[in-house]
Amino acid sequence: MVEKPIHRRLVAILVADVVGYSRMMEADEAGTYETLKQRRNHVLDPVVKAHGGRIVKLMGDGVLVEFASAVDAAEAAIELQRKMKEANAGVSESRQILLRIGINMGDVIGEGSDIYGEGVNIAARLEALAEPGGLCMSEKVHNEIQGKIPVVMKDLGLVQLKNIAAPVRTFGMETARPLAGVPPSRGKEFTTIAVLPFTNMSGNADQDYFADGITEDMITELSRFRNLSVVARNTTSSYRGQSVNAANVGQELGADFVLEGSVRLAGQRLRASVQLIEAQTGANVFAERFDREMADIFAVQDEIVEAIVARLFFNLQEVAGVVRARSAKTNISAYTSWLRAGAAWRNGDEPGAREHMQQAIVLDPAYAPALASLALLYAYWRFSEPNAATDAKLEAECQEFAARAIAADKNDPFVLSTVAACLLLVGRVDDAMRYSGIAISMSPRDINGLVARGMIVSYAGLHEEGLALVERGCKFEPLLPPAFLSSLGDCHYLVRRFDAALAAYGSLIDPPIFFRLNQAACLAQLGRAEEAAAIMHAMPQAFDTEVYARNTAKMCALPEDAELWLSGFRKAGALIAPSSGPAKG
Repeated sequence: MVEKPIHRRLVAILVADVVGYSRMMEADEAGTYETLKQRRNHVLDPVVKAHGGRIVKLMGDGVLVEFASAVDAAEAAIELQRKMKEANAGVSESRQILLRIGINMGDVIGEGSDIYGEGVNIAARLEALAEPGGLCMSEKVHNEIQGKIPVVMKDLGLVQLKNIAAPVRTFGMETARPLAGVPPSRGKEFTTIAVLPFTNMSGNADQDYFADGITEDMITELSRFRNLSVVARNTTSSYRGQSVNAANVGQELGADFVLEGSVRLAGQRLRASVQLIEAQTGANVFAERFDREMADIFAVQDEIVEAIVARLFFNLQEVAGVVRARSAKTNISAYTSWLRAGAAWRNGDEPGAREHMQQAIVLDPAYAPALASLALLYAYWRFSEPNAATDAKLEAECQEFAARAIAADKNDPFVLSTVAACLLLVGRVDDAMRYSGIAISMSPRDINGLVARGMIVSYAGLHEEGLALVERGCKFEPLLPPAFLSSLGDCHYLVRRFDAALAAYGSLIDPPIFFRLNQAACLAQLGRAEEAAAIMHAMPQAFDTEVYARNTAKMCALPEDAELWLSGFRKAGALIAPSSGPAKG
């Protein structure tokens, strides 16, 4: 069969998003919908048409537009923001429609009326960095419009965008509503967050206690994390009942991020909304809404706090890495290197992650989080690039880093959980169970610790219990990172649900090589031998499947689990010699 050719074209991509859309829909769903409809008909559509653009698709509160040139896209963005500002004249602040706009120039793949590709992804990430009423553009776009459009753009430096391998030089336009204040210091050894008092949207002052309870619980739970500094409640409570600019408040308090939210009780239904805002730019980097039944108000309160904290902590690590990476004045510190390593890891740059983590322990040889992370990176290396010549050396080195991390700080749940994951990968399941158990008791709502604990419990032989923990952690993050998908796939495999494991491993567009090998094992167990053989045939020659298979089996406490993995790989076509002894527990 002849494959259809992939059609690519170079275009300028504009992505726009409505600021505070969830809040506006919550306050007045019908009115907000009607206003957005009018703005599209009288502002968006005419502007796009005037500049030769094409609306690719509408995405709820956002829009994706393509243009033939960067100049057309930039002129359209500027006119769009100007006309939106004019339309907002005389409208109360809470009902104004403010846009963030991101523009990039790059290759896209056309499929029907839609477009795909990294160029689109970069534009979407730039939109998230734009200030309300402003726009961000890539260096490619900025170079094209210089001298052609009378607009001054501010150089924001190189920014590490989520899921984009290389940093992107970014330029930002002044906002329609400038942010006042002095940016907080970026040389701190921690990330500071201010939790503003949650707003009671119920219209009943008697229910203020519920909003206050959410606020107090958020501060308490966030304070559990070592690398987070939480502004004291007495300080943030002074903003209760005030209409404030969250970014300005963050700058006043010296916070990197501000968390604000609202709760509404109506009959037997509860709705809570939460937003995480970056103080430096005013960008809304995380937003979520929770709808629950009110069977037990205090149980519901605990559930919401758990969900918010789990999602928030996962996103905070990523966002903090982006903020510090793009600041030209950031002091080089062990913590900064650790964050950069995390950003590199999430973008698939394993060597870069190891390099930044090594830099962290050079700067501070007793920095426990970096030592623990390096231990896990070295343990993982044995699976991402299995090689008989280096396996024993890496196994010894990762355990040395783990021992140093525990010696430096055995009371940090992140350190304990990360070391536990490392020890699982080298087959020390009992030690992994002990350390992860302590970690989860100290920080029961840490999403990363929860997933790590679940995987360890599964490999210890408690399959259903482990799977339940991993699924509980995964439900808080709609876009699961590779480590979460790997844990989910492994746990499904160990409970003999090979179809579910196959789906988990297949969720990534560009997965690590060992994901493909695990997929082959699943297919073989399902009797789909030809598909499994096709994957094995495509495996890189440098990838030592036998070393990988034996390392995987070594993680299993139960001999039957070890044999389940080995038999799966053998059925798929991997050449694995008979085991000389029982699996190590």
